[in-house]
Amino acid sequence: MPGLEGKTLGRYELDQLVGRGGMADVYKGYDTHFDRTVAVKVFKREDEDMLRRFVREARLMASFHNEHLVPIYDAGQYLADYETRYYIVMPFMEGGTLRTRIRQSPLSLDEACRVLKDIADALDYIHQQGIVHRDIKASNVLLDGQGRYYLSDFGIARISTDATQLTITGNVLGTVDYIAPELFLDNHKADARSDLYSLGVLLFEMVTGQLPFSAENQLAVVTMHMTKQPPSPRSFSEAISPEVERVILKALEKRPEQRYSSATELADAFCQATTMPGNRAGRNEWVAPAFAIPAADSKQAVLPPVLPPDSRNSSTSRPSSHASGIESFSPVPPHFATQPPLEPPYSDVHTTARAETNRRRWILVVMALVVLLLVASAGALFFVTQTNPRSSGSPPATATHSQKTPVVGTSPTATPTATPNLTATAQAIAAATATAQVQATATAIAHVTATAQAEARATAGVIQTATAVKPSYQDALNDATNADTQAAQWDNNSQCTFQSDGYHDKEGVNLVNFHGCLESGKSYKNATISVDMKINSGHSGGLFFRVNTDLLNRYAGYLFEVDSKGNYKISTMSYTTINALPGHNWTSSASLKQGNAVKNTLLVIVRGNTFLFYANGAFLTQVTDSTYSAEGDIAFLATTSDTPADVVYSNLNVYPQP
Repeated sequence: MPGLEGKTLGRYELDQLVGRGGMADVYKGYDTHFDRTVAVKVFKREDEDMLRRFVREARLMASFHNEHLVPIYDAGQYLADYETRYYIVMPFMEGGTLRTRIRQSPLSLDEACRVLKDIADALDYIHQQGIVHRDIKASNVLLDGQGRYYLSDFGIARISTDATQLTITGNVLGTVDYIAPELFLDNHKADARSDLYSLGVLLFEMVTGQLPFSAENQLAVVTMHMTKQPPSPRSFSEAISPEVERVILKALEKRPEQRYSSATELADAFCQATTMPGNRAGRNEWVAPAFAIPAADSKQAVLPPVLPPDSRNSSTSRPSSHASGIESFSPVPPHFATQPPLEPPYSDVHTTARAETNRRRWILVVMALVVLLLVASAGALFFVTQTNPRSSGSPPATATHSQKTPVVGTSPTATPTATPNLTATAQAIAAATATAQVQATATAIAHVTATAQAEARATAGVIQTATAVKPSYQDALNDATNADTQAAQWDNNSQCTFQSDGYHDKEGVNLVNFHGCLESGKSYKNATISVDMKINSGHSGGLFFRVNTDLLNRYAGYLFEVDSKGNYKISTMSYTTINALPGHNWTSSASLKQGNAVKNTLLVIVRGNTFLFYANGAFLTQVTDSTYSAEGDIAFLATTSDTPADVVYSNLNVYPQP
């Protein structure tokens, strides 16, 4: 809501915009009645559901009585500039947000303990009141001038006994970086344990300065939360002991029942772990690890410092395998290795994991050698039995076979023993090998299936999150007299027509092989756009976004194009030319239905310079591009081949993105 600086809401003067959110903006203000600086949160959306949340947040905050929850001074509505402004007034926190503090440097273990105790006290309090916060993150933790921390922002909090939900999903609201994995499963609503997972993510972020999972798009982050183990916190800092790491990783368990039972239990365990010998709890500086190499699929690069050479002797490297997928190499000078090991003050889970991994590795190597020897021996013997004439044409010798009188001067011939059935042995080994291959194939198929299922759930979670808010524009596109359709100012002519089955974009076979139909009444920059498309005839159709036009009504913007053969392409259009973005030319996808008169649902999530593309609920690709960064219109495409084009669009939904 721009332009409120310098405005007055009742007795509150709005001085400076200090924070933006999807539902409201926060201003530093001045209370003229009590002569004090305050924070004024002003609702900015034209959305009844959002307004109900805002009013509900004010009532929840007013009902709380906890020293680590942001108190509320006042709330109300005020008519200004012929518009009703809804607002909440709170103390102004001079220290800013925890997110700002973490950006300066990771917290020392002592400071992280203090923060965690404050927030845990507040979180357990609201859980006892039957409230689930659902948006625990660094930017929702505030710091006052005296160094005390407060939990804030209850805009999407849920009362656990509510029969009526304020959202269509009821579970995936929140910030993807912090959301618990179980919330992307079917029929699983947010509860206290999902808040505790978010608190675990926040704790990881406090002590390492990094989120446990980060990627270029939301789908990848959700998939990581659901399927990937978090990296070792110790790979980010030597100040973190194995005991502290165990506490953090337990807070990030995938299964809710394996986490701590309360925020206070987590805080107590963490603070106790920081006091054990070997921690650098009192140090404020961040200490880089000796040498850390991320796993191949890690999205977080950890650069090793340059290590000075040992002037006395060259050092050797000792590998260490961690359950987190990060492999560390700690240089160990030989003169240290010759000394008897000291008993550590705590059990090192990574040393145990290293020994166990090495033991398993040797067992696998020995087993592999045994199998190879058996196969080689069986193969050799089988070859002998097939090439020796006596073995193939004569029965095997028995113990009753008559002996010849030995020649003088030679050793007597020993009584022969029974020859084993080598063919049966080889067949048994081959059967066992085939069985093992079948089992390995079944295991691989099960793994692929599980991964595909997890990715499908993750995709559904991202789409649900992006479409959880009320659409800012919703249109069946089948009635030109509809008020919303008229407000959007769609092209309405012989080539762009509204019919009972949708909005038809048509183009004949001529020198120009494509045509667009545009709305010019609404502009969008960040939005989730979904529309159903049917190619009745022609080559392709598609969705334009961030479109601006010149005096000749030519388009400049982005195009998500799909043809009738199951291919898609992402392009930019610059008035007269369409250019595929690098790496995003025509690509086939099994998610796209082929043929004419079949419906494909196209969806694109547009946020800043990053765009995520989906078809029929399946993720297709991601694009990062800054060619067109300004807001623009939506338009539809129809292209011809050797036949005229008729592409139908229906069920358009546009959801705002912050």
